[in-house]
Amino acid sequence: MKNNFIILIIILSITFSFSACNAVKYVPENEHLLVKNSVTVNNKKNVDSEISDYIVQRPNQPVLGFPLQLHIHNLGNKDFDTDFENWKSEYPKRYNFTSTLFSDKQARGLRKFKYDGNQWLLKSGEEPVILDKKKTKQTIDNLIQHYNNEGYFKATVKPVETEIKNKRIKVNYEIETGKPYLLDSVRTDITSTVLDSIYNTSKEASLIKKGNQFKLSSFVAEQNRLTNLFRNSGVYRFNKNAINFEADSSNYKASIELLISDSIANIPFKIQKIKNVKIYADYSFQAKDEPITDTINANGYQFLSKNKLRYKPKHLLNAIFIEPTDFYNDDARELSRKSLRSLNNFRSVDIKYTELENDDLEASIYLTPLKKYGIGLNTELTHSNVRQLGMLAKVSFSNRNIFKGAETLKFSIQGSFIDSKDAAENDRLLNAWEIGADILLEFPRFLSPFKYNKLLAKGKSPKTTFTLGTSLQKNIGLDKQRFTGIVDYNWEASKKIKHSLQILNAQYIKNLNPDQYFYVYSYEYGQLQDIQEQYFPDYILTEDNALEFIDENITPEFEEIDPDAYETAINIESRYYIITENAFVPSIAYTFTYNNRENFKDNNFSFFRARIASAGLLTTAIIQKKDSNNVKNLINTPISQYIRADLEYKKFWELNVENVLAFRAFAGVAIPYGNSETIPFSRSYFIGGANDLRAWKVYDLGPGKSSTGLEYNVGNLKLLTSLEYRFEILNSIKGALFIDAGNIWDITNSDLNPPEAKFTGFESFKDIGVGSGFGIRYDLSFILIRLDFGFKTYEPYIEEGSKWLQNYNFSSAVYNFGISYPF
Repeated sequence: MKNNFIILIIILSITFSFSACNAVKYVPENEHLLVKNSVTVNNKKNVDSEISDYIVQRPNQPVLGFPLQLHIHNLGNKDFDTDFENWKSEYPKRYNFTSTLFSDKQARGLRKFKYDGNQWLLKSGEEPVILDKKKTKQTIDNLIQHYNNEGYFKATVKPVETEIKNKRIKVNYEIETGKPYLLDSVRTDITSTVLDSIYNTSKEASLIKKGNQFKLSSFVAEQNRLTNLFRNSGVYRFNKNAINFEADSSNYKASIELLISDSIANIPFKIQKIKNVKIYADYSFQAKDEPITDTINANGYQFLSKNKLRYKPKHLLNAIFIEPTDFYNDDARELSRKSLRSLNNFRSVDIKYTELENDDLEASIYLTPLKKYGIGLNTELTHSNVRQLGMLAKVSFSNRNIFKGAETLKFSIQGSFIDSKDAAENDRLLNAWEIGADILLEFPRFLSPFKYNKLLAKGKSPKTTFTLGTSLQKNIGLDKQRFTGIVDYNWEASKKIKHSLQILNAQYIKNLNPDQYFYVYSYEYGQLQDIQEQYFPDYILTEDNALEFIDENITPEFEEIDPDAYETAINIESRYYIITENAFVPSIAYTFTYNNRENFKDNNFSFFRARIASAGLLTTAIIQKKDSNNVKNLINTPISQYIRADLEYKKFWELNVENVLAFRAFAGVAIPYGNSETIPFSRSYFIGGANDLRAWKVYDLGPGKSSTGLEYNVGNLKLLTSLEYRFEILNSIKGALFIDAGNIWDITNSDLNPPEAKFTGFESFKDIGVGSGFGIRYDLSFILIRLDFGFKTYEPYIEEGSKWLQNYNFSSAVYNFGISYPF
């Protein structure tokens, strides 16, 4: 470890020594490389990131404080052609030797290869940022304009340039804001009686009030507020250009007058009603001139189609908020467009208005349907410590509008071949396989025996989803067959908040090959071997008779000989019955999601999700019969009963362009009760892997500070947190530095896990594993390919005094390949 750090220090020293000279390679004489900008506001260091955005000229983009792209550019030679010709003149013998050694074509090819490589360095890198006085002046103008917009009309900006050795310079913009101007009075001049009447109903909500600081943003916000107010009050012709503000300022006070005209293009503003709503259900630009052959009138709406109408009007109307005889409303128009798009049945949705006689309006909704039938094919390569190599293919078929209410039916079949270290035939590549099928039926409304309109307002995008699925694994661990049934209700409370209620999430799991247990869990078999060799040397122990060995030899008499060995063997037997136990898990779950991200470019947002699930409560209440073990069964399978709660929080900060700090925290707990003493394996927590604690492989860590050596380590309490700094390296190549921390624990009263696996309170926080590392990502715009290198930083299972950095090296690193960001 010490040698690694010494080598790293030497490399960094050489790199920075080289960079100090190389950075100004292409900086002309009497010019300076801009290395730093700073801003002080009223003699205090600026902490407002928005102010820095007004600086026009910025230093070369750093990567971890190092201008990598600048140095890549400087590795190139701008004078390649000239230097080559000079070399030919100065060293004619060398040039002739090269020409003799290679053919003319080869010599030209070699020169072109060097030239192309040189050009790649110049273009892929970043040219040095030379201080430009014009851009400094533009920055001053930007800053003064910004503070003028904030009401500081006497603000001054002074650039202070400080030269550093070796043709470098830094610039500090010293800003003196002065006193801000305040609004002294606000008057209105609204010549339209219609607009004046509407304005007076909401003038208390005005964003421009006496005593407020003069801010241009307040005037823009008030302009937008009034535009929305008028257009949502039926004034279809209104636009924001009809609003003006006049200001008269003196002695740090400003008198404001709001001016709104009474017409646009000499056409007076009026409140307009919608007379007709026409819905073109199969519109396409190519066939726009074809005649309408099917027309249906429903609830005052007119449905028109060039072919026979494929949609039931009452279901489409659930997504339309523009109503005949109602006043024009911008929000109704936008909500209709959003709701129709959310049906996932239309390629495009366009809503237009036409003015009729008597100032009435006609709304026309043009819907361009997607193809009714669709087929998709997905392929994937996977890798983990459980699956060394996996090849997966999924074929899906879709049928849109299957019941003429914009419903979607999806049927998918997926299969995979896997190279599993747990498979029976370990000598074969791709020695295991899995096949499955799913049917999903989605309704763009709630299917309910009672009316829900009063409980859920129109426009919340309600959906009901039914899912049925099954899968069969062969030669993967104990081999499993699964059956799943889900009934899920989803709706949006707002743009940021979503709800999901699964009134049924039932899963049936059957182990098909339990006799392979001791082949899969080789560590436990090794523990039994140690006991057999020490105390029962004449017993011929194999993976097939391990249970018989325990039954015949691990007796109360043996406990008196070696209590620890007795407990180990009994725990192995108990764990065998838990892992190989078939499970029936009927649950109900509710999920709350908050996400304030505006769009995919927004890198300043928060995300929170809470989920609570209850399994087996209703089923065990109905089923009264118990088996010999006092456990209630269904389909000859124990009914799982537990409560599980998961909390996840994510926060993202955009530090500057292409630099993001991302934080994640997760906490989950599952408590068995009643009919169960443990959590089903499929619903337990594990830790590790490409999207988790990246310094450990999947299932490798925990529970607690125990080191079981098992292939599958699970628990019923999980804590995880991650902090990641993401940055740009070169164009589409991104980088990341990360720290992950977390673990799983057992919080039941079961004796199956050792004391080291138990969560005992604050003392157990010492069991949290810590991993750190770095990642390389390649951004293809539509997908991001990721390779993360995780290093074990703190290992809770190692003896005291050696837990930190004991295996912090590349030989113990975990390499995680993934698609998209880990969180």
